[in-house]
Amino acid sequence: MDKSVLSIIFSIVMLPVNLCSSFWIFKEALNISGVTFNEIQEYFSHKSFSRSSKSGRQRIRRMILGYLVERSSNPEKTKKLFRWYLISTLPGLAALLLAEYCAISGSADKIKYVFVGNTVLLFTNIALAAMGRIYAKNNPLDENTSRTLEEKRAKEKKLSVKNIIAIAIIVTFFTFILIMFHLALLGISNSQYTQTPAKDNTQIVEFHYVNTVLSQRGFETANIPTTYWFYNEDKLRNVVSGIKGDTAFEFYEYSDGETTDGVYNSIKYDIAQDMEPNEYAAYETELSGGGKMFAIVQDGVYSVTLYENDTVVYAHSPEESNEIHDILIELGYIEGE
Repeated sequence: MDKSVLSIIFSIVMLPVNLCSSFWIFKEALNISGVTFNEIQEYFSHKSFSRSSKSGRQRIRRMILGYLVERSSNPEKTKKLFRWYLISTLPGLAALLLAEYCAISGSADKIKYVFVGNTVLLFTNIALAAMGRIYAKNNPLDENTSRTLEEKRAKEKKLSVKNIIAIAIIVTFFTFILIMFHLALLGISNSQYTQTPAKDNTQIVEFHYVNTVLSQRGFETANIPTTYWFYNEDKLRNVVSGIKGDTAFEFYEYSDGETTDGVYNSIKYDIAQDMEPNEYAAYETELSGGGKMFAIVQDGVYSVTLYENDTVVYAHSPEESNEIHDILIELGYIEGE
């Protein structure tokens, strides 16, 4: 599965994980007031207010806080817990922002940034859940409040089970919707960033685009050395090199296209050193953009080099792999079948 897809799914899943990890803070605020979750849900189910607007949501928060403070044995502590609960849900918002960034960004390093962000969110939620256990142990309820809550929860046991099931279904549904929405954004973004360049005699593949394609295919592109950098080094302008397992892809962009055929021939002769001069033509094909491509399989390794305009490519992979062929199609060097 594509790393961008996995990153988006993980980020979205962090939202309900955060809600679960931080809910203990809200529950403690309920406990101090001697109120159960079903009780407060029942009370506000008869209220009429807007949930979609910002002012409506603020009004809901004020009403809930007022309801709890009015019944609390420690109003200041209730206010503090409620405030900390709102703050504790910010990692959920951060998870959504990470998913959106992963979906719409064209950065070659976005997977790395999103991975770091998701790692931070994961440990933040683990820490939140652990703090809940510590807080409950160090802040026990008084006997009267504890007895009152036990009696209420005993009466609401069946209703609580139904509510848990209903909430689980709703959360699962909305998590699925969010995942599909962000995957759709990713599809639109990919069509913009990786659209195959139109082929004509003047079209040149751009090195940023090559880096994006390799990164999205899971290649490591940071600080990867190139094999043939010394050919016409004085005219070498940009390079992109990627490695994934036993597959390597190297892209060379020169200041002009006058000597790229010479670089291509030098690489070709290096790939097949034992081949007679009259044998090379059997492994060469003409490219629609005016260049040539040389491809050969030797000892289970597929090697290819090509040139077109001011660019040269060298790549190799296991014989059974089609990834290099697919990359060349995506970059527009060759046409798909």
